[in-house]
Amino acid sequence: ILEEQNMTVDLNAFNALMQEQKDRARAATAALGDFGWASLDLGLDKSIKTEFTGYEKFEDTGEILAIVVGNEPRSAAFAGEEAVVVLDRTPFYAEKGGQVADTGVIKANGVLFEVTDVRASKDGKHLHTGIVKEGELKVGQTVTASIDTERRRAIMRAHSATHLLQKALRNVLGNHVEQAGSLVSPDTVRFDFTHFSALTADEIAAVDAEINDMILSDLDVTITEMPLAEAKAMGATALFGEKYDDRVRVVKMGDYSIELCGGTHLANTAKIGSFRILSEFSVASGVRRIEAVVGKRVIDFTNERVKLISTVAEELKTTPKDLAQRAHQVMEELKETRRNYEKLHDQQLQMEAENFLHASVDVGGLKIVTVSREGFTADDLRTAANVLKDRDENVVGVLAAPGEEKITLLAVCGKNAIARGVKAGELIKFVTSIMGGSGGGKPDIAMGGGKDINLLKEAMAKVESFVSEKAK
Repeated sequence: ILEEQNMTVDLNAFNALMQEQKDRARAATAALGDFGWASLDLGLDKSIKTEFTGYEKFEDTGEILAIVVGNEPRSAAFAGEEAVVVLDRTPFYAEKGGQVADTGVIKANGVLFEVTDVRASKDGKHLHTGIVKEGELKVGQTVTASIDTERRRAIMRAHSATHLLQKALRNVLGNHVEQAGSLVSPDTVRFDFTHFSALTADEIAAVDAEINDMILSDLDVTITEMPLAEAKAMGATALFGEKYDDRVRVVKMGDYSIELCGGTHLANTAKIGSFRILSEFSVASGVRRIEAVVGKRVIDFTNERVKLISTVAEELKTTPKDLAQRAHQVMEELKETRRNYEKLHDQQLQMEAENFLHASVDVGGLKIVTVSREGFTADDLRTAANVLKDRDENVVGVLAAPGEEKITLLAVCGKNAIARGVKAGELIKFVTSIMGGSGGGKPDIAMGGGKDINLLKEAMAKVESFVSEKAK
């Protein structure tokens, strides 16, 4: 493109300017410290870390180390204000490794802070995001942090089920399966994995069954910390491309699954309750995604399906037990009804087409038919056209079916009309051009479309003159 415009490009200058831009971006991020990702600079020593106690506790006490309101550090936050709070110790899990953050409350005498999200900074501080509902939060204040226990248990069910899912996929599909991403939320699993094709219904059923078998097997879930090398020697599955510390957390489920994981889990697989795959589809080349539900969501899903089956059975005047047989019967009845309708519809079209011939105009021995019918489909026009040319070899017809957005037109010519030089393809082009449209086709049948319905009558009126000029 540049050569065509007699221009050149200086790639060296472009690359130099691009590098300058990257350097400026890095400098701007570095100026914000480790909180650059959140546009926050709390001014706290990097050696200070938030102690996470949420593996063992759902509630704990802690001291407020920092408060941020509107991206500005503050000594206090008041009722109605949105804020970010940093504690020295917390049971709140910060979003990481695909597991969503905990929600809950931070409380003190006369103070209530509702936590809606938790993120971790690069240097290990937990940032609790939320809104002050009551009172005044102050830096240095001792507070009680309490997570939403029911929600956390639902997340734990989903996370433990995710480990079973990965192992089951490898067992059913092969060891080439690797995790490519995940989202663990309350009683819901989204799992991306490497695989070369869509799972068959049998493969999905096999994965589903194996996971539920492991749930019913009541496998103990043991969690230990150990050196990374030792964990790998044990055969622990690691997330591809993930960077791990020298000491890692190993989650083992009986003798079935062993993975490196920093998330929260149940004490045994039985507490998952149940597992159900809802969908499986592609998200990228060589990457598939499974969406599934566990625990209470499986119960909700099952209840919804049972209710749906009962409703459909009631509508079909049968019982859930006999629903499949009744559905098959209804479909056969529907097919028969459709066949009868189509037969009657064709008979009606044949009768209408014959009536069109009776109302034709004779032009030099050729019978001119011009008809417009609302509600006609393209197939209806073809059926009527075939009847016309089969009934009379001298017929020359233009049939129109006006619609909301355009007009469908069809031209038809019998054998004698064609022999005398009147061809449907030329006729349809003539008629549609008057209406701002276009068309084409064979000498006997041709189709097209018109745009301006107001010109339909004018176009139809000129058919006779067209035939008079063309007929030999």
